Amino acid sequence: MRTFSAIYECKKITEASKKLNMTQPGVSKHLAALENHIGKKLFERTTRKLTPTEYGKFYYSQIKTPLQELEKVEYYSSQRAKKQRSAITIGCTTDFFQKELRQIIYSFDMYIVTCFGTEKELVEALEADNVQLLVGIKKYYKYDHEFTFLKEEELIIISSNDIEIPEDLKKDEKQLIKWLQRQTWFTFDNEQDDIKKFWETTFSTTPKIVPRYILPSYLDIIESIKHNQGFSIVPKHLCNEALENNSIKIPFEASMPTHQKRFYSNKLKNSRLKEINTFKELIEKTGTNTA
Repeated sequence: MRTFSAIYECKKITEASKKLNMTQPGVSKHLAALENHIGKKLFERTTRKLTPTEYGKFYYSQIKTPLQELEKVEYYSSQRAKKQRSAITIGCTTDFFQKELRQIIYSFDMYIVTCFGTEKELVEALEADNVQLLVGIKKYYKYDHEFTFLKEEELIIISSNDIEIPEDLKKDEKQLIKWLQRQTWFTFDNEQDDIKKFWETTFSTTPKIVPRYILPSYLDIIESIKHNQGFSIVPKHLCNEALENNSIKIPFEASMPTHQKRFYSNKLKNSRLKEINTFKELIEKTGTNTA
């Protein structure tokens, strides 16, 4: 049909063969095969040109628009084939996605599947090959995975606004520790890694805290402390807005800052290293690797 259309528009076999980048005998064979298939003569042949028969004119009017649509499909399919996007499945916490990735990930020229969960769930998903890359997690040692530094963030203590620490306790560290340990605590998980890190940096001791509420994300903890009495240790950048709005507060200034590092994590034996590196490069270009 494409050959017939070219002959119809060019009026000559020679011109049609040039347009189609075919030999003249090849064009003639296509035309003969089409006429044999439909059982109709499509052109009257003269020494100088081909003149379409009445059926040839009718046939051309019927196939012109469908051919143009098919050519569009062919063109865009070839363009997609030339531009092969990388595909990757990443795992991250909802906190990291909402505060770090959501504003930038849609500009990445990749096919991306995002899986959420606690850090423990994500690590197990990586080991089971359900995801290829974890983004923004703390370093762990359960599996033999590869870690790449992503960023460093500061941990701070926050509380609801209606909690006041007695003045005499602020001058007596031991009594302050005892008082804090009796308060209502919100935490991210039972491991209490963030509380332990803050306690060791600030008080040079190990906390003895039994959290009353374990919530699935830091953002959930911050939102809960806005409306309920309690304390927590959270990354500072996640609660800057709440602090600025005075919906929560820092109950006391720590003697020195507490920091924790965030990493990428992937299995050492991985068939998606190219895609993993592409994703990391895109993150780096956006400047998301700084706290």
